[in-house]
Amino acid sequence: MPYTGGWLSRRRCLQRGRNYGGGGELLTALPDDVLLEMLLGVFSDAADVARFASTCPLWGSYVATHASTISRALPRPARFIPHIALGFFHQENGVSRCPRGRTRLVASTSAQPRFFPAASASRFLGPFTAGSARLPDGEALFAYAQPVASRNGRVVFELRREARSDGVTLVVSNPMTGDIAVLPSLSGEDCPGSYTCAILTGEDLDAPPRSTHHHLFFRLLIIYNRRSFTAMRCYSSDAGSWGSERRKPGGKILDHRLRRLGHGVVVGGVAYWPLHREAFGVRLSDSTMDVCSVPYMCGGYWPDFRLLGVSPDGKNLRYITLGFVGRVSLCVSLMASQFEDVDEKIHDVHVRVPGLRVTTVTPIKLRWFGEKSGTLLFTIGDADGGVFALNMAERTVEKLADGGGYHACRNIYGYEMDRTALFASLAD
Repeated sequence: MPYTGGWLSRRRCLQRGRNYGGGGELLTALPDDVLLEMLLGVFSDAADVARFASTCPLWGSYVATHASTISRALPRPARFIPHIALGFFHQENGVSRCPRGRTRLVASTSAQPRFFPAASASRFLGPFTAGSARLPDGEALFAYAQPVASRNGRVVFELRREARSDGVTLVVSNPMTGDIAVLPSLSGEDCPGSYTCAILTGEDLDAPPRSTHHHLFFRLLIIYNRRSFTAMRCYSSDAGSWGSERRKPGGKILDHRLRRLGHGVVVGGVAYWPLHREAFGVRLSDSTMDVCSVPYMCGGYWPDFRLLGVSPDGKNLRYITLGFVGRVSLCVSLMASQFEDVDEKIHDVHVRVPGLRVTTVTPIKLRWFGEKSGTLLFTIGDADGGVFALNMAERTVEKLADGGGYHACRNIYGYEMDRTALFASLAD
């Protein structure tokens, strides 16, 4: 049975419903491929799948077993799904307890990346304690690992063996299902030094692979600098190897700007990062990497206050800025009009953050945007600060952890499960 090594196995979601009568005979009376084809003709969205899975434990288990095929067959969601955002990963800080009981981030040399759950995570994961979640392969593989990217249910970690540096080894993990891929190391002349990366999965492709293991497919793009130019390289899971290094057309991205690119988003199969006056994009194909740029109508926002996002249907790029009104009310803008080829009004989200008051010198930084959930992670480094999650669809703010100073929290990446894991979780 699938999904036995990840967080889904904590709830034994596929162990239920094997010996249930009443209705189960209808499933076993038909060949599996015939039944699946019939169901795919009935399902129009995720809500239909959820209603079917809730009918009885056996049908819930059937959906979990065929979650990948069902997910691939359904159209892409037209709106954000807030509850699939489960929390965030962080490595460079340890965990301690505040006097009032809330989890706090403090500087230490934590060997394992930690997971800090949102309140909604217990719905899928059970009673996780903040910082207690372990990755499927345990401490042996992920000792001193740092998260460097997260999208579509995957988290990319860079493996670090204490203070030794003998190249870059990246691991792509799906914590929900337990799938892990250790990529070939980039060392010697291939070592990229400082870099940024983005991961693309089958959900990003117009024609996803039809192989038996299509749910494991991904491509990992890294951007880094050589002496006189910016280079790009791609790993493809179907080939099982890194492609050749490609030179970015045009000028070199300055080193300090490359180091601050951080989180990237994907729209239409193109990975984008926010530069000062334009969004820098790279489209991956089987044999080429095409580079593009989308100019802003007006730029100049400080890097800490800008981030790229996507529209609820995942089809359009968005420019995100953050600020405070009256020092207590948070204002987040999804600025479609920042891009020259889009003529839409600015959409603002105003929410009040209880117990928080900022000043003109309070350090604030945008960290990560969940493209499927519409969740925005940001940190505020002050006495009342911490790591916060803004739900763009429901217009609510949740504090995930205290602390999180501006310089202490460098590797914070949110995590949202993919739709395959969402369907698999319906078995419970």
